[in-house]
Amino acid sequence: MHKRILVTFIGSIIILAGCTEVKSVEDRAIVQISGYDYKNEENIIGTVAIPQYGMDGSSKIEEVMLSVEAGSLNEFDTKIERESSKPLSMGKLAVTLFNKELVEKNNMREFMDVLSRDPRIGRNIYLAITEDSTKEILEEKYSQNITTARYIKGVIENNSTRNFPETNLHNYLYAYYGEGIDGFLPYLSKENGSVLYSGIAVLKRGRLVQIIPESEALTFKLLRERVKEGRENINYKDGKVGFIITDSKVKYKLNGSPENPEFNVTVKAEAFLNEMKRLDIASDKTPKLVSDVEKKLEKHFENKMNHLITQFKENETDPLGLGALYQNRMKGSDMKKWERKYSSVPIAIDVDIELNGTGISY
Repeated sequence: MHKRILVTFIGSIIILAGCTEVKSVEDRAIVQISGYDYKNEENIIGTVAIPQYGMDGSSKIEEVMLSVEAGSLNEFDTKIERESSKPLSMGKLAVTLFNKELVEKNNMREFMDVLSRDPRIGRNIYLAITEDSTKEILEEKYSQNITTARYIKGVIENNSTRNFPETNLHNYLYAYYGEGIDGFLPYLSKENGSVLYSGIAVLKRGRLVQIIPESEALTFKLLRERVKEGRENINYKDGKVGFIITDSKVKYKLNGSPENPEFNVTVKAEAFLNEMKRLDIASDKTPKLVSDVEKKLEKHFENKMNHLITQFKENETDPLGLGALYQNRMKGSDMKKWERKYSSVPIAIDVDIELNGTGISY
């Protein structure tokens, strides 16, 4: 009896499976990257790139670009579907770009509402702000065997293992909807036919307010997260010293009262001294050199961190999430008072760097 029921059950599954409509990749237009540009106060220009793999068995990849002008994202979706010969699929979306002018003149509320609610879009996709038109960036031919989405995703991921902080849709949504913290995104530019990760865009309530240049990216990352391969050069005596930060950690300590909070920030890092230019250092002076360079590096980063935090206060932005730390750690915290006092809150920086390698090339 049980065997008969089991056979009947399996047979039903097979029949139902046979009735299910199966859509292959060839039946859909797979959108891997999208971009949005400012047109005017009423409209945006949206562009998507759809890869077309070689039908003759070759590895060559062509991309179809669809671009429309629309007054809203819903209108964009409707218009872009009308231009496509196949139903659009957003399940493989990897990167979404926003032109700088768009996020300077408009906030990203509508975009964030759509991206946070659309079940087809994963939370690990990358968002980025572009100096140039996103349409121009998507239409550029970067390689014959890699899609634009894969190329730009690779640029973001590669740099995030080095001097730039990690961020994706999930991280940005946390800051966007959170209190006491502002979000940031990669800032990309186009140069000589390539896309460069040229800075960090800081946004307040979805509107661009500050761009941290590439020269300050490592400083910002050290204040936020662990660094495993950060590279920087400093002036030393009459030459330059190059080094790699191989590990780091940052600790925030909150003191004071709800009315007068104070922060102490401690950054500890290990570094490898790997290059010295135009310096004549005798081998027997290497120990003293190491000690001197350590002190120089510590002062270098302390100055840069203090300068960066001063800029955040002047721009009334908080990408470090100090307000969130105050709210979570300070008993009796008052966010209205915090917002009024943020610009004058004392923030002491202490950097401790240990050079654990001197593979120096002169």
